[in-house]
Amino acid sequence: MALGDYDISEERGFLPAVDPLDALPPYFEPWEAAARDIGALLMTGRLRETVAALPELSPERLATPAERERAMLLLTGLAGAHVHASDPPATSVPAVLARPLHRLATALDRPPIIAHASIVLANWRRLDPARPLGTDNIDTQLTFLGGVDEKWFYLATAGVELAGAPGLKLLTEAQGAAAENDAERLTTCLESLREVLDRTTRAFLDIERWCDPHVFYHRVRRFLSGWSGVTLEGTGTPPLTLAGGSAAQSSLIQAFDAGLGITHDDPLTADFLGLMRRSMPRAHRRFLRELDTGPSVRARASAAGHPALTEAYDAAVRALTELRGQHIGLTGRYITRFERGAGKGTGGSDFVPLLRRAREETAARRLRR
Repeated sequence: MALGDYDISEERGFLPAVDPLDALPPYFEPWEAAARDIGALLMTGRLRETVAALPELSPERLATPAERERAMLLLTGLAGAHVHASDPPATSVPAVLARPLHRLATALDRPPIIAHASIVLANWRRLDPARPLGTDNIDTQLTFLGGVDEKWFYLATAGVELAGAPGLKLLTEAQGAAAENDAERLTTCLESLREVLDRTTRAFLDIERWCDPHVFYHRVRRFLSGWSGVTLEGTGTPPLTLAGGSAAQSSLIQAFDAGLGITHDDPLTADFLGLMRRSMPRAHRRFLRELDTGPSVRARASAAGHPALTEAYDAAVRALTELRGQHIGLTGRYITRFERGAGKGTGGSDFVPLLRRAREETAARRLRR
């Protein structure tokens, strides 16, 4: 499996190999101008009237994949701001925005709502183009209310993607080693993968460095939330109920699952994680399907006569279990502590039992307990 065939970079993982565009061609300046002012327009109560006054532009004039990804960021950002500009949310999006958004999302085969693929993967720029990509050298391109807490939530999540990126090559090499019955090479791959998983967990916890839980819950979270019965005017589609942005939309963790043979069979986890794949870029979904059906690393690691291989596999599974455990703790600090009753994630799930079950299913795949 050549990672480039799936729009994956060995160095950046699922982040684009070429930095995202920071502006569309001049024809699309009305979208750019409105998106630049989202925070001010929300603050002054003028967001919805500004969206309604937009000219209806043609997404068919977007010439490259990079242009389409930037447009998806702008349009889903504007649509999300329009819906969640008030409480209760709006139940429709004006046709001047809804029609181009619907056509673009259909072309990309993704839901027409803000998701990880846009707000994280395509929502950064390097501060110094001459320096390497890292969380010490990036800023966001789009925010809703702005401020360091919202910016860092997206940027630190991009940092998680970067930390886990080396694991993608290791997963493909591990499946190759399994297919060739090369126990020594497979052991080395799994030992390296465990180190990547440990770094990914540390990057995940780094979200807390600049993103205050109170600010996230009370100011940022609603703009990442899903829609319940929202009509895209002028498109002829029925009212949409869609999941909002969610960590489960990251292809990274699902790739670790697929490569290690972690199965989520409980309807609670299987249905939700399957739904979240719909929000991933098409090439990344294809990569996950290839990993799902590739040579079984777990079966090879369970073969008799290779205790070091068995231990390397179990160590990788323990590291992934720890990552999921830290996710539960983080959501408790950022969401559950503010909730009365069952908490709903931005992806629309009852996330506490879902995350716990996903962790249990991961731990259960260890070969030695």
